[in-house]
Amino acid sequence: MLEIIVNPAGASGITLKTWKTAEKIIRKYTNEYNVHYSTVNYGITDIVRDLSGRGRECDIVLFGGDGSMNEAVNGIQDFDKTRIGFISCGSGNDLYRSLEIQGSLEQRLMILLQKKTVRQLDIGELTYYNCYDGEGLLVKTEPYVRRYNISCGIGFDAAVCAEAETDWKRVLNKMHLGKLIYISTAVNTIIHTKRVPAKITCDGVTVAYPNLLFAVLMNQPYEGGGFKFAPEAKGDDRKLDLCVADGLTQFDFFRMFPFAYSGNHTGFHGVYISRAEKAEIETDIPLWVHTDGEVEYMSSHVSMKLLDQKLQMLI
Repeated sequence: MLEIIVNPAGASGITLKTWKTAEKIIRKYTNEYNVHYSTVNYGITDIVRDLSGRGRECDIVLFGGDGSMNEAVNGIQDFDKTRIGFISCGSGNDLYRSLEIQGSLEQRLMILLQKKTVRQLDIGELTYYNCYDGEGLLVKTEPYVRRYNISCGIGFDAAVCAEAETDWKRVLNKMHLGKLIYISTAVNTIIHTKRVPAKITCDGVTVAYPNLLFAVLMNQPYEGGGFKFAPEAKGDDRKLDLCVADGLTQFDFFRMFPFAYSGNHTGFHGVYISRAEKAEIETDIPLWVHTDGEVEYMSSHVSMKLLDQKLQMLI
């Protein structure tokens, strides 16, 4: 039995519209599926937790965006018995882009319905050692963990994600111009973003960055709606690709930023690329943190690693 999860409010209604079209296609081939609609009180994480915790094989097809996939991976209880297919309906589509998923809706559905092709992907795990709200108030002191598929980051790129959650996002999504959210918000956010002293430890080696703008740990090459921050990242190589921006002035940023779309930003002064199995970041003040573009808290101390388990993804 195929378990289908739909976020009816996703992408300003685009997700629900896509599902209604998809269901007509699916019904031509099978009636062996269940549909689960996420709600505010029973979200994607809850649905996946229940479906994957039954102790038996579970095949899921998720309709949503990269944020929906983030919720799903945080709900999986049994990675060995759970397989997830994905119909992307979001504005960023970075997971689709990174995995080079192509084809029409019907072609994608035909592949997923066969349940044959599975790709094993690395899963990142980020641990907050302190959590602050947007007003800078400490709200958690115990370690708090989030998984991610694409990337996690602290500083500027996370601040962009926090600022992008506005009414304009819904408007641009309806116009299929979602990636403009990241660009326009980034231009505005860079003016107000503080550069702060930070220490980053990768596989036991610590480097001080006196004017950190952001640090991002990537499982996949793309984030932010198509920006190739980690050109060499691969989702199954058991490595995290680190991109650090330190000491960039506003002028440096505006000169470098357009090149990040093609991955050619890595040659600019103040941009540092490395690879690691584990990383730890400490900053002088709390900064926004994101996992797959989803922001919950600010923090001044986080760590990242890869889980031993793999995401079994239907491709």
